[in-house]
Amino acid sequence: MSFEQAREYLARVLPWPQEGDAPAFVNIHWTFPVADRTAPAWAGRAARNLNEAVKAVEYAMSKPDTLAIYACMSTARNATERSGKNNYVWYSPIRNRENAATTKSLFLDLDFKDYAEPADAVTALGNYLHTSGMPKPSLIVSTGGGMHVYWTLDRALTVHEWEPIARALAESTKQLGLKCDTQCTVDFVRVLRIPNTVNKKTSTPRPVSLTNAKTEYDYSVEHIAKILEPYKVAAPQDAYAVDVALFPPKAPVQVGEIALGIEDRKAPPADVDALATECPFIADALNSGGVNFTNPLWNLTTLISVFCEDGRTQAHRMASQHPGYSQATTDELFDRKAKERERGIGWPSCATISGAGAVHCSQCQHFQKGRSPLNFAPRPQPSAPAQPTQLLPGQVTSHAASQPTVAQPGNDVPQGYVRQPDGVIARLVVDPTTGLTEQIPLCKYPMQLPFVQDSPWVLHFTSVLDNNRAKRISLPFDAMSTEDGLTKQLWNQGIPIRKSESKNAKEFMSSWIETLQKQKGYVINSVPFGWNVHNGQLEGFCFGGHVWSPNGGRPAVAPDLVIGQQYEPTGTREPWIAAAKLITDQDRPALDAILASAFAAPLVRFTGHPGLQMSCYSLESGIGKTTALKVAQAVWGDPVRAMQGLSDTQNSVLHKIGEIRSLPLYWDELKTEDDTKRFVNLTFQLSLGKEKSRMTSGVTQRSVGTWQTILVSASNESLLDYVTSNTKMTTAGLYRVFEYEVPPAQTQQGQIAMADAQLMIAELHDNYGVIGLEYAKFLGANHARIKEELTNAAKAITDEVTAQKDERFWVTIVTCVLMGAAYANEQGFTNINLPGLKAFLLDTLAKMRGERNSQPVDMKQDINVSNVMTQFFNQMRARHTLFTNVIHLNRGKPLPGSVSLVNSLNDHGKLDALYVHVGVDSKMVRFSSTAFTNWLNENGYARHVFTQAIEKQFCARYTRGRLGGGTRFSTATEYLYEIDLNIAPLLDFIDEA
Repeated sequence: MSFEQAREYLARVLPWPQEGDAPAFVNIHWTFPVADRTAPAWAGRAARNLNEAVKAVEYAMSKPDTLAIYACMSTARNATERSGKNNYVWYSPIRNRENAATTKSLFLDLDFKDYAEPADAVTALGNYLHTSGMPKPSLIVSTGGGMHVYWTLDRALTVHEWEPIARALAESTKQLGLKCDTQCTVDFVRVLRIPNTVNKKTSTPRPVSLTNAKTEYDYSVEHIAKILEPYKVAAPQDAYAVDVALFPPKAPVQVGEIALGIEDRKAPPADVDALATECPFIADALNSGGVNFTNPLWNLTTLISVFCEDGRTQAHRMASQHPGYSQATTDELFDRKAKERERGIGWPSCATISGAGAVHCSQCQHFQKGRSPLNFAPRPQPSAPAQPTQLLPGQVTSHAASQPTVAQPGNDVPQGYVRQPDGVIARLVVDPTTGLTEQIPLCKYPMQLPFVQDSPWVLHFTSVLDNNRAKRISLPFDAMSTEDGLTKQLWNQGIPIRKSESKNAKEFMSSWIETLQKQKGYVINSVPFGWNVHNGQLEGFCFGGHVWSPNGGRPAVAPDLVIGQQYEPTGTREPWIAAAKLITDQDRPALDAILASAFAAPLVRFTGHPGLQMSCYSLESGIGKTTALKVAQAVWGDPVRAMQGLSDTQNSVLHKIGEIRSLPLYWDELKTEDDTKRFVNLTFQLSLGKEKSRMTSGVTQRSVGTWQTILVSASNESLLDYVTSNTKMTTAGLYRVFEYEVPPAQTQQGQIAMADAQLMIAELHDNYGVIGLEYAKFLGANHARIKEELTNAAKAITDEVTAQKDERFWVTIVTCVLMGAAYANEQGFTNINLPGLKAFLLDTLAKMRGERNSQPVDMKQDINVSNVMTQFFNQMRARHTLFTNVIHLNRGKPLPGSVSLVNSLNDHGKLDALYVHVGVDSKMVRFSSTAFTNWLNENGYARHVFTQAIEKQFCARYTRGRLGGGTRFSTATEYLYEIDLNIAPLLDFIDEA
């Protein structure tokens, strides 16, 4: 059997990796029946290329029990390696959103059951194409029971690029009345049937094949997106996605759109008619009997019915007019959904219902809450228990509500207070006239999830401020010592308490702290940013107010208030993704390296180095380095406030690095020579990994910040000359900086447009830190894997470039930047050209080696030592050097006439003071130790290092004697250096003179 249609289909709808791309797999799946199960089991193969995919289809077709064969619409980053008989190795698919890489198709799934005749489905598709303006489909696959309609795209898209377009496509079908499974359309990892296979869903097998209605080209992503722009909708946000760490639900929440309501399985059954007053989808189902609903919507009304009173009856009410309705099929579906509920499936979310094709959701008042319709169903409240005659511990009554509120075990609220259902803390006050206890709220803001941090002592709790936004409130102990101090702190953080409330608030805070300190688990210790070590073991990564580890997240201590505001995740991820794409689309590795440094800095922890510095410069302005720097900064913090600049003092910067620890630091706008010189002073402090020790105002040692990170700078000229001028005797400074020039774009299209860059940065002012939060969770959950991979990568780079020990800083920078880029790509944040970036970084390393050899700072090299000596002799020549035929080296006076001046080499009449004496014929030179030491100090050379160099390399002898012996210029006895020029040819400046 020929599988040409399968080959053509797979080649068109999937993004096959090209040479140089990151590895990716195409997942081929098939189903087969399993005894005593209502649903079939799955098997599959992960293919690395088109030939392997076709062979997987052929293999599945050869199995007589195979019911259906599918391809996953997105490639996968990873697959599990398996081995069979005779050591046969194959790859098993991993099909989930986290492992998905890219796709290059948009698709619709039309079921003929939703139409009176198959021809009606074809007509409906034609009407939709005409009305929507969508072009002719690239491919249409006849599935035997419906149609799969594809628009193939001209480039591969990540899930974050693809989803907005797919949601717009789904919304367009809903608005224009095309019946299809829109939940399929927005599923990035959906599996769809492959042509040249068989559909055995019914008793009579039906072939799956390509129709003749197809195009020979792919569509531009921008073209399709423009057509669907009128239908673009905001994706509903899961209510628990952000707040679960701050306000956990009363019972566990099952993750996933279809199961938002699992926490409420014990809730009383809903009244479906009452539910219809809140949910227009349910109201339509009851009024129309589901006559216009697709099969997925029929499934969802049946699922909802199992959570309602007299559910089976309600299932029939909401499906009775559906074209495929029968009592038997509805009962069977209801029984299946009831079993799913028993296994733990929860309430279907509004997002799931909308995705399945419901047109009612976009205008519903509840849709953006990200919940389920069943969350809003009115239910009878349980009757209040009888009022006790005597208050029990933890029980209170109120004039507003007579039923008691029972404190839960381990309650953090101190005695005499209660937390009301809305989270507001109330003081318990007994009315002396009635004997009843009244609840007096401290203020209108809730106070939940408290904990205390030590070193320094700070009270933290979570409140809800404007627009139901949860926020961490942090109150230093010393600021709460007075009512005014507490009031000011609360006002500064968004809680404007009244003056009349401040006294009670201070009393409560004091009692609250005492209660928390006595209870286990309420006092925590961590760092505010970066890697956290607990009991000598690496626990996880701190960012966004939490320590993220393989076990999830727990609260972290608060940072410095000002720094914390600069690095608080704000806004959404999309503006950063768009900004990063603007950079990576240029394929300029010099800018990609800056972007990757944001993800590389946390990896320094696993290299053993404390601090690394990467410098980029360009003589021209408008090259794009500042834009790239700001986008990189926005991974973690505000691209304006968190960026370092000219006015920042060195102590301020070092304190900040000590606070952010593992996050990168960016420094832009090094323009003048003075700016650069001040900045270079940081280079050596950075490599120490800690701040300077300083005293507090109380004359005690202040806590010293430490770090393991990367400092990235951008300037208009190279830093290397300034670094080497500060370290004239050693290459240590040179090795600590990894520098490259940012070249202009090769074409005008490769340059970041000024207007685009300005708009992009403006968006990032209000959207930053969100990508850093996602990356922090990845780092914390995978630190063991990352450590191993980084170690292996460093070894591989070291071997590839045959690195020397002194080059360890450069190798570490290259490794961290490459691995940071790889992880950013893996998480779907970027699409950096990894082979191109690696080639650029290794080329830069080679250039750094050349720069090292050209800098006269390595005192191990004779040429560099002789260069310095030549500078000294040249400066001494005119007024401080005596040239004679020989130098008298023996004791006593020389014989008369044995020492004579060589006037042809110098005008000895201009001698001021004698520091150097040269014997021309004997090729000997002597010079004053004192004068030489003073000259070295004045010119920034270390005397000890340099004198060791001339003694070792030029056999210089330290001795006592006279300069100018046997002449009228003879000096008193002093300490001298003596060099025989016969064994130091590099210093033979006599012949040249």
